[in-house]
Amino acid sequence: MISQDTTTHINFHFDPLCPLAWRTFLWIRETRTVRPIDITWRFFSLEVVNRKEGVTPNFQNDGSWAAERTLALARRLGGNDAVERLYKTLGAAQHGRRESIKDVAVIQAAAKQADFDPGIVVAALADEGTIQDVLDDHEEAVRRYRAFGVPTIAIEGSDVGFYGPIIQFVPRGEDAGEMWDHIEWALHQPNLFELKRDRSNVRWELIAE
Repeated sequence: MISQDTTTHINFHFDPLCPLAWRTFLWIRETRTVRPIDITWRFFSLEVVNRKEGVTPNFQNDGSWAAERTLALARRLGGNDAVERLYKTLGAAQHGRRESIKDVAVIQAAAKQADFDPGIVVAALADEGTIQDVLDDHEEAVRRYRAFGVPTIAIEGSDVGFYGPIIQFVPRGEDAGEMWDHIEWALHQPNLFELKRDRSNVRWELIAE
């Protein structure tokens, strides 16, 4: 196993609309309390992945674009910690309370809970640069790791990134750390490409945090 005394810097790509990424987000935050991990939150757009060829997304209304653009502006204003804070409140709304983060009012409420002025949402949608901010992170993940979905995790500076882990429940404490030990090992293996099991019968219940 990798030494637990050395801080591992990772990039964590997510789309706030994805319930799978949300669970992994909660796990990696928990893991950070028991393992030396430094996390950089990076964006990824499932809307771009899933769009039909030749179709340009509506960058205000399609998928999670409004939420992601707000996250992008939050990053400019407050850095990495601001992204985490806002993603936490957006995820709790979408994946814990069934409130759609496609709704600007829901994003505004989440922004307020994360200690932002709700006006950040309108400002983000008025700033076309926030579109490119999201696309830059997305395109880097596709170019470097051949990313195709979220969550995607990569060790900073590496060209190896994995989709996953996909989990049903969020491990806590040392259980979270033990899972990370195996994931970190896998991220150092350029010859490892895929491990998969059927999940058709898994019940994906709402989870707030």
